Amino acid sequence: GGMRQRVMIAMALACRPKVLLADEPTTALDVTIQAQILELLRELQRTRDMGIMLITHNLGVVAENADVVCVMYAGRVVEYANVFELFDEPLHPYTRGLFRSIPMLRDTRERLVTIKDVTHDPAEFRKIPGVIPWWPDMPAGVRPEGAPGRDEHVLVEVRPNRWVGCWRTPELEARSHRRPSLDYRRGDR
Repeated sequence: GGMRQRVMIAMALACRPKVLLADEPTTALDVTIQAQILELLRELQRTRDMGIMLITHNLGVVAENADVVCVMYAGRVVEYANVFELFDEPLHPYTRGLFRSIPMLRDTRERLVTIKDVTHDPAEFRKIPGVIPWWPDMPAGVRPEGAPGRDEHVLVEVRPNRWVGCWRTPELEARSHRRPSLDYRRGDR
């Protein structure tokens, strides 16, 4: 288990890069092998003084391995923050939806709706001029609603190094924000 990931990491490191791009490095691995691969990446990062850009859908992997998080939706950055601040207070509707989609043992919610529940072909997206690709039950704030003249997605820095992008960003700016007093650098690096 994980041999393909190990081989790809070895090939990527042959040129001694300053940044390693790890795209879904733990997909289809059991949790033991996943932990070994992530520990290998952390060790390589420490010993080679190398940055790692980790691309993943696994929020647990993000929580344990990232310093800074860039959340994307439909090919656009919708939120950028240090990992502690993002997990403590997600601001963008899509980011909040990601956290709500994590199943909990004692959760009484109904089964989550998937794209396959809505359409027979999950790759089918209907293009709407000026709007991001169609998605079932699109979160409020992800597309323009009553925002005349603002038909383009904008990233706004709502506080130092905290960026949120959507058409209703001013509503987020107006909210009072609590700020964790955590440095974004982890102590184990």
